[in-house]
Amino acid sequence: MRIAIIGAGIAGLAAARELQAADMPVTVYDKARGPGGRFGSKRTPHGPMDLGAQYFTARDPAFREAVSEWQSAGVIAPWSVTPMVLPERQPARPEIRLVAVPRMSALARHMAEGLYLETGVQISEITRELGGWVLRERHGKTLGEFDAVIVTAPAPQAQSLLAEPTPMLATAAGTARMQPCWSVGLVLETPLDIDVDAGFPSSGPLRWIARAGSRPQRPHSPEIWTLHATPAWSEANIEWSPEAAGEFLAEAFSELIRRSPSVKERIAHRWRFAQARNPLGDSAGFIESDDILCAGDWVADGRVEGAWHSGRAAARQLVTRAGKHSTVF
Repeated sequence: MRIAIIGAGIAGLAAARELQAADMPVTVYDKARGPGGRFGSKRTPHGPMDLGAQYFTARDPAFREAVSEWQSAGVIAPWSVTPMVLPERQPARPEIRLVAVPRMSALARHMAEGLYLETGVQISEITRELGGWVLRERHGKTLGEFDAVIVTAPAPQAQSLLAEPTPMLATAAGTARMQPCWSVGLVLETPLDIDVDAGFPSSGPLRWIARAGSRPQRPHSPEIWTLHATPAWSEANIEWSPEAAGEFLAEAFSELIRRSPSVKERIAHRWRFAQARNPLGDSAGFIESDDILCAGDWVADGRVEGAWHSGRAAARQLVTRAGKHSTVF
C-alpha cells in the first residue's frame, strides 16, 4: 500500500512516522523548504526566528509519552516563564509550556528523520486513475500513483485541492475557518529593562509578546522580541505590506510596555492560515472518503497536540486497513 502525505507539519509528520513504523511506504510532500509548517523557523541575518508556534502543551497520556521521547532526544524543553496578562500584570494560567530547542523547527526536523520527504513541491492536483491516486505538482509534473493520500494542508488549501477528487471532503474543509496572524520579530539595539518575558495583551492589536532569549537554548544577543497580532487585526489588515504591519505592531508594542525601544530591524511574516477558528472536532480525529483522508488541527481541536493526534489517527486507519501493526507508542 503506497501512501502520500501532503504537508510536513506536525500532523503530516506524525502520520508518516506511524506508517513508517508499520513498514508501509510513505512519501511526504511540502511546498516549503523544510518540514514544520507553523513549527518552522525563519532564517534571518540575526539567526533563526520562531515567528510561528510559540509553545505547546501536553495533556493526553499518549502525547505525553511522545513528549517524553522528544525530551530524551534533546529536541524539546520546558519553558519556565509564566506569561503575564497585560497591562493588568496578572499571571496567565499555570501549565507546563514546552518549546523545541534550540529553535522550534528542531522538533519537526527530528520527526522527519528517516522519512522520505520531498520539500519545495506544491501539489496542485489529485486525480483518480487506473493505478490509484495520481499526484501532480504545480508545473504539471506527475509525482506518482498512490493507494491512499493523507491531506494535512490548512483547510482552505485542502478545500481547493479536494474539490475535484472528493467534493464531500472539500465541503467539510470549507466549513473550517482558519484565522490569520501577522507575526513580527523585533531586533533591538539594546535589551529592554522590563520584568516581563512573555505576555498576553488584553486589548489592542497584539495578542502575544515574548522575549526570545527567555526560551531555553536561545541566544540573548541581540535581544529579539516576538509579537503576534490578534486574529481580528490580522484579518482586517492581511494585505498590508510586511513593512507597514511591522511598523504598526512595533508601535503597539511600545505603547503596551510604555517604553520606546531602539529597534535595529523589524522582520514581519504573514500567516494566512495560522489557527483553526472552528475546528471540526471530529471524534475519530480525521475525515475520509475513497482512500483520501484529511488530518490536522482544523479537523481535531486546533492545538498542536490535536494536530499530532489527528495525523496519527489517520495513519492508524490505513495501518488497520492494510492489516499491519504500528510500533509507535
